[in-house]
Amino acid sequence: MAGVGIEALYVYSPGFYVDNAELAAARGKDPKHFTEGVGIKTFAVAPPNEDQASMAATAAYRLMQKFGVSPSDIFRVDTPTESGLDGSRALVSDVIGMLEDAYGKGTLSHVLGYEQKFACVSGIERLLDTSAWFGAGWNTRRYALILATDVAKYNLNSGEEPTQGAAAAALLVGKDAKVLEIVPGELGSAIRNEKRDFKKPGGRTVAMVDGARSYASYLSEMKEAWLNFQASIRRLGLIKMRPDQSTLDFIDRAIYHNPHKKMVISAYASLMIHEWRNLPRWKSVEEQIGPEPSRAGMDDLDYYMSDSYKEYRRKFMKSSVFMENFEKHVGSSIVAPELVGNSYSVSVFVGLDSLLENDKADLTGMNVVLCGYGSGSHAVIQGSRVPEGYREVAKKLDLMEHLHSRKKLSIEEYERIHNGGIRPENWTEGKGTRFLLKSVGEKETPSEGDREYYLSD
Repeated sequence: MAGVGIEALYVYSPGFYVDNAELAAARGKDPKHFTEGVGIKTFAVAPPNEDQASMAATAAYRLMQKFGVSPSDIFRVDTPTESGLDGSRALVSDVIGMLEDAYGKGTLSHVLGYEQKFACVSGIERLLDTSAWFGAGWNTRRYALILATDVAKYNLNSGEEPTQGAAAAALLVGKDAKVLEIVPGELGSAIRNEKRDFKKPGGRTVAMVDGARSYASYLSEMKEAWLNFQASIRRLGLIKMRPDQSTLDFIDRAIYHNPHKKMVISAYASLMIHEWRNLPRWKSVEEQIGPEPSRAGMDDLDYYMSDSYKEYRRKFMKSSVFMENFEKHVGSSIVAPELVGNSYSVSVFVGLDSLLENDKADLTGMNVVLCGYGSGSHAVIQGSRVPEGYREVAKKLDLMEHLHSRKKLSIEEYERIHNGGIRPENWTEGKGTRFLLKSVGEKETPSEGDREYYLSD
């Protein structure tokens, strides 16, 4: 029997999308700039009658139905998100209300419930905390549910517009992992106060972001977390390296926080450069792309933002040695995110589903690292292993099938939804059993902000 970790998984994304090639044309841009330069082919759009809470409840309900989980089996329901719906009430309360509409009033009255926020890293943080509860034996029931859920929204015509998206992931955590077994202590973390990273001050729903600095923060914090991860596994004696080896050589698959494909490629390339630069194999790389530029007088952020380093990284990313390594270790985890778009705290789990559905290798026993990042800034790298029997869970996943059966929105429809021009009760499109938003209480009334939901047929 495997140890503590993810026993089951279900990822839900709305049934509507924008084609980024069409959006590029509408914005007077080269379609390849969006689909290849950014690396998002399509992005999911939450329709007027779906939101973060309804998506989380839908993911939970579908997981419970597919894997035969009863409310009485669950002792915690956590909702990590960076796009909460109320400044005080936790989003989990609305989720509990929806699930009790399906399973009966009071059926989840015994659970602990949380909403956690640290931007996009919140989902992994909750997974680690919940796993630790099981490791400590504090759980009072068989399972915990982690429901990461987010809607990524940016201004129309902005540089960030093609990196929108929406999704929710339900993770069933328990003591007999069937998807990923968490390796205790195989952890690296890094955190610092970065004010100019991505943020939503004053209750904003559309983010403010300094793109260049946010990009560099992601690369820098991921590297620092990797160094601490590396130190942890060495202390534990989990690997024994020869002088010509890198810690990366012992990692079979890596799943990154995925704002968009280009950032994942850049993060992996930067890590490979750091890990390989002092190894004999780097000589052949330098013969192709030249020596790494000097970082004299620059800290990590300045260096990662410098034109000389960005150009050097681009050269490395085009090399055959990088492309082959990336495709083998990361490639299968980015297939679904290219179609979902950015989903903030959910994106690592969209990548996990993508790995399970798209990787052709037998993953049994493989070492997999989850690489999470949250703006502000915080990175976490957690080691895990794929247990025997993971294929039984993978057979029940349907994200890829769903993504290929969605409805494409016209640019006009998308803009009306984005601008709030359609009320929830006036949107009737969609298919499949899912929770839908019926109405939101009007301002300056006792029911202001109260959200009413129902389960569709």
